[in-house]
Parts: sequence; structure tokens; C-alpha cells
Amino acid sequence: MSKQFKVTFNYKQTGDKIEIHTNNILRADSIALSNHGLTQFLKSFTLAKDKRAIVDTSSKMVYVLYKDFSRKYYLTYIIDGKTYKQETGLSDAYGLIKNNPRENKALKDKLASLNLDNYTANIYKGLDAYEKFGYDNVFGVIVLKQKE
Repeated sequence: MSKQFKVTFNYKQTGDKIEIHTNNILRADSIALSNHGLTQFLKSFTLAKDKRAIVDTSSKMVYVLYKDFSRKYYLTYIIDGKTYKQETGLSDAYGLIKNNPRENKALKDKLASLNLDNYTANIYKGLDAYEKFGYDNVFGVIVLKQKE
């Protein structure tokens, strides 16, 4: 069984901003947070509500509603201005894949036809993807453009 820890935060909401204060984090809890990749919770921070998402710009995190992506979510490819969506596998709390994502044949054919030496690739994920491409693309966007 995994070790559990509990951390309590104080917060103050002002308009669309939520200030999270981490006053009394014990050393053992701070080590556990770090070991679990949750270092953003070691110091006080501010979250901003933005439509359906909550954004933490200082740690470049965007929090979305699980129910909005509980059935399917996609990795988006934009190739020469045309958008392709590739379904990705959903994992459970143990990291096990719950479903097999369906293959996007049009995307597969398009990628096979490209000479990638003639393309530049930009990868956006998390907050960068959210800010540039919106809520539904928060899990990542790969933009491929032909070199000029």
C-alpha cells in the first residue's frame, strides 16, 4: 500500500483569484510532496478561475474537470493547418490503461506521407496548449509546418 499524507491549506478567494497559503507544512510532508512530484504545493500560490479551468501560471499548471475528460481525451495534431485528433488511452488510479484508443487512420496516412525533414514541429502541452488552443486541447497539441 502506498504511503499517504495529509496537508491542509488555508485559502482566500477574491473575485476569480484564489490565494492558497501553505503555512504549516511538516518536513515529512514536504518530502512526500516532493517525492510525488507535487512541489508546486510547497509554497503559497495563486490560482485563477478561467471559465471551466483553474490556472496556476507560476507553476504553468492548468486544472480541468475530470468529468469533462472521463470518457475520452485527445492529442491534437495540426499539420499544414489541418487538424487531426488522436484518441489517447485513459488510465485508472493505478496507471493501468482502461481502454484501447482508436487509431485515426487519416492521421496515420498523413504522417506516413510526410518527409519530416521538411517540417518543423512545435509541441504544446498543459498551460501552453490551453492558452493557445483552448480547454479541449489541454492534453497536448503537435503543430507540424512545412519549412519554407
